[in-house]
Amino acid sequence: MKKLAFGLIGLVLIAVIYYFMNGSAQITQEAKQELNHALSTLQQSGFSVNARKSTQKTDHFIIRFDEPEKITRYLNKQGVEMTLEEAKALKGLQVGVETQYLPDRSTALSLNLYPVALPDQMMKDLSQEDKQLADHIRGMLDKRALLLHIDFNKMLSGFKGYVKDINETIEEDGGKVKVAAKGMTFEGNFKAGRIHEFSQKAALVSLDADKELQLKISGIEGRYTATGTSPYDISSHYHAKTVAITSGQILSVLAQNVDNTTQNSVHNGLLKSVIRSKAESIEISEAQKKHTIHTMLFDFTANNLDIAAIEALQKTDPKDKTRISQLTQQMLSKGITFTLNTLSAKKITENGSTIDGFNINGTVSIAKSFNINAASQNPLLVLDAIDIKTYISVSDALYALTVQDPRAMIMMMMVPPVEKAGRKIYTVIFSHGKLTVNGTSF
Repeated sequence: MKKLAFGLIGLVLIAVIYYFMNGSAQITQEAKQELNHALSTLQQSGFSVNARKSTQKTDHFIIRFDEPEKITRYLNKQGVEMTLEEAKALKGLQVGVETQYLPDRSTALSLNLYPVALPDQMMKDLSQEDKQLADHIRGMLDKRALLLHIDFNKMLSGFKGYVKDINETIEEDGGKVKVAAKGMTFEGNFKAGRIHEFSQKAALVSLDADKELQLKISGIEGRYTATGTSPYDISSHYHAKTVAITSGQILSVLAQNVDNTTQNSVHNGLLKSVIRSKAESIEISEAQKKHTIHTMLFDFTANNLDIAAIEALQKTDPKDKTRISQLTQQMLSKGITFTLNTLSAKKITENGSTIDGFNINGTVSIAKSFNINAASQNPLLVLDAIDIKTYISVSDALYALTVQDPRAMIMMMMVPPVEKAGRKIYTVIFSHGKLTVNGTSF
């Protein structure tokens, strides 16, 4: 449900407004011309436009997802990532669009977008498996429970809007599922014919499935910026004040002040992606035990990802094993490298006792010479093509806690750690099929 509200409608939104970029003194006339052009483009790109009604100040129509192959090509070209399988799953989705021209002095154009029918296969499966749930969803669509509103400024160069608050209780198999989303707003601007900056906020997103599962995320803020000429050149940052997950009376997790940053850049057709995450604290309660991880960091880099091969894979039929093998070989021939710059915790608290934490870093690289066809005949060639280097550092106190597990104790007796500055250190290297741990070969 949430993916439908915030993901699918967003895809249609981008497709509909993509050409609304050139403001002029005749705003209404220009906007109507751009709308006609945009709808014509959509109809040539796998969508159909039905039930259109127009007046001098308004337009209303329904957009339907009809041809997945065309839709995939079109949206990927616009920078909206979608695989063919995802597009097939959306076939039959219908989204209503209400357009109002010059609704006030500062706004040139307003849009309301809302689903009026879910994808064909989704509704068929729901109707067969749970008629009550299917009827509830139809009722939500009838009352426009999932609605996105967007306003464009006079120059059609910027926009802002909101998603209507959601507060639904769904009865299913004798139980109740409550879904809520409140205070969702967004704004952004265009540059060089595409969305350049986009920011969003949500006060609360929650899911309550009785005693089975509760999920609550509060204080959400996000920002996206296009940093280059390709759709892959982006920078984004997301923050959540709290993330709380409870699974019955077995497990609960509470994360405070969670931040995630992604920076993607393309050079000579190869993508570099850097992902950094940080949590001020993560509290885990299980049975009678309670652990808190303080200042959790994750910093990861992927290098030399072939954009052309990735895009081609997204369009390839999963049954076409030969084509998939060819494209995978194309990607691997670029010399992919994955680097864990850090995975660390500053402190760890267990049942009221606090100790120093750990730090892990390492790299995995795949040789450009690796050949999939040869490896299928001799799997040992895979081992020869992969290099792994890992560095692990844990505090003495955490090490002492870890070796209480008999399995860990046996391993650490076989390979004792290096001791340095009150920490236990392991250096693990796997190269050309040979494994060494702290200099000891296996």
